[in-house]
Amino acid sequence: MRLLILTCCFFFFGACVGVDYLDDPIIGESIEITPNPIAVLVGKTEIAKVAFKDKYGIEQEVNPIWTTLSPEIASVDSKGIVTGLKPGQTFLIAAHSTVKDTALVTVVGDISKVAKVEVSESVTNISIGQSVTLVALVKNVNDQPISGKIVVWKSSDELILSITSGGIATAKANGLASVVAEVDGITSNPIQITVGSTIRTGTFVKSGGYEASGSCTLKLENNKLILNFNSDFKTSFALGTFIYLSNTSTSASTVKSAGLELGQITKNGVHSFDVTALNSSVKLDDYKYVIILCKPATVIFGYAELK
Repeated sequence: MRLLILTCCFFFFGACVGVDYLDDPIIGESIEITPNPIAVLVGKTEIAKVAFKDKYGIEQEVNPIWTTLSPEIASVDSKGIVTGLKPGQTFLIAAHSTVKDTALVTVVGDISKVAKVEVSESVTNISIGQSVTLVALVKNVNDQPISGKIVVWKSSDELILSITSGGIATAKANGLASVVAEVDGITSNPIQITVGSTIRTGTFVKSGGYEASGSCTLKLENNKLILNFNSDFKTSFALGTFIYLSNTSTSASTVKSAGLELGQITKNGVHSFDVTALNSSVKLDDYKYVIILCKPATVIFGYAELK
């Protein structure tokens, strides 16, 4: 998408007219299914629609590819018409170009059954030590409220965000956690809550007379823990220079034996390490330092304290 700007300039008695083109900022494609969640009776249908925006953020009409994860529970045709086949839950998927979205589908046998469990999104970010009370709305297939049901609350990571049987969520450590509510075996869409900070930063300092400078960030990106070195990063190189996460910056042998090795580097500047891919259990707060280690000689070239 381009915007045309007509420009005029005058020089003595003459004039020139030109056209400049300014590109719209690229913000990336997106697609969203509505409604979400979807509830449907066995043998009945519901229509799903999508809102698609191109890379410039302009809404476009598209014909996505529709699928369901469990076609024995609910089917979908090329027009987004969802048909309930047997009681249960599955996910509807709409894909177009480079993006896709999912919607929770619940199929029930009659209108007396729980068909939707919706968690209030009163908060999406809380500080460590803070508690919030979440509320679950229970409805039938016609969106009518159902009372007197027991709600079972679940957190994706109790070490980051704990939750009681009454829906009281308490922030424990920096990171991301998802919360779902379950009633009669029917779950809600997950609500993602950011606890504290999702990013830690550090500045490298040299050690033992070797060179080390620049900055780094350790942050959560799409539920992955990623360590990035910025373009100002510089260090010494000898034999084999490796990057570690560690809780000590003084003992090279401890770094080597107890730290998490992320990989070898051979040049200065930008680097990126997928910590989650190496160890999926590592959390944002588990390590205090990023270490530059000459692994063969067990010598620390420099370190950055993460704050």
